[in-house]
Amino acid sequence: DRARDYFAGRGITNLTTYKLGYSQAQDMVTVPQFDPSGTICVGWVARSIVGKDFKNTPKLPKSKILFNLHRAKYSDTVYVVESSFDAIRLDQVGLAAVATLGSNVSNKQIELLTKHFNSAIIIPDNDEAGRTMANNLIRKMGSRANSVGLPSRFKDIGDMADADITKLQEITQDPLLSNI
Repeated sequence: DRARDYFAGRGITNLTTYKLGYSQAQDMVTVPQFDPSGTICVGWVARSIVGKDFKNTPKLPKSKILFNLHRAKYSDTVYVVESSFDAIRLDQVGLAAVATLGSNVSNKQIELLTKHFNSAIIIPDNDEAGRTMANNLIRKMGSRANSVGLPSRFKDIGDMADADITKLQEITQDPLLSNI
């Protein structure tokens, strides 16, 4: 119940699809991370229910995976965010989304993005690290990537209601979309 309440408070409703869990011993919610095929769980990311503590499986290959790639890879365009929770929120409203699991994006992650998608819409967190991530992705992916900044009242996708995400989707479909 504690984990369900936490996820509901973050707007995450479909726990089964994403195989979300709870570690009672650590009082943390858990998010499994899969290889690009989606068949092998390569580790877990855990977040404390109280506070903002994170623990990852030792040697989690974050630089070699994108959270939710196995679900999103059949789309032409993908939304790229930092957090698995943000990717889940976008996915729940029907947008193909992946998470880089932080603001550092590796060459392998860029390779996965360019291999599976014709275009990427980057929605960085509303902080300096997020803006740096977006600029690096645009520089490395060229015309295949664009970035959309969030209104200043939002820290990230997780702060947005479904209606706000729908408005954001409308903006990202504008043919005049430009890089930040």
